[in-house]
Amino acid sequence: MARCGVLRVKDGRKVVGGQNGRDVLSPYCQRRKNIAVERLDRFDKESGEWIEAIVEDARTPVPDQVAFRIDFPAWLCLQTKRNRRIAEALAVGHTNGQVARRFKLSPARISQLRQDFHQSWQEFYGETAAVTA
Repeated sequence: MARCGVLRVKDGRKVVGGQNGRDVLSPYCQRRKNIAVERLDRFDKESGEWIEAIVEDARTPVPDQVAFRIDFPAWLCLQTKRNRRIAEALAVGHTNGQVARRFKLSPARISQLRQDFHQSWQEFYGETAAVTA
């Protein structure tokens, strides 16, 4: 009986009671079906803020939200480390002045970078080609 209990624990199951193999939050189900559950937010150590991966927005169609959540991180990877941090700070809603103080730049330079980010995003997303065509 002890051996059976040890084997159950090694398999990720409780010693007493059943396990729900369909509950994706259950460690048993995750191990048996090779499922990885990840957080939908992350803590940015530099800014001291939580950055959410999903923000509810009833106005934007779901396919557009999905495309943005895939494309935005890919676009950020194309930026330099400093510009990536600046773009993320602007994306979470900080003002030009707040970002300027944080990165020791002038608000005018942050405004220029904001415009550069906008143009870069349009080129990345293919919007400038659609406008000119």
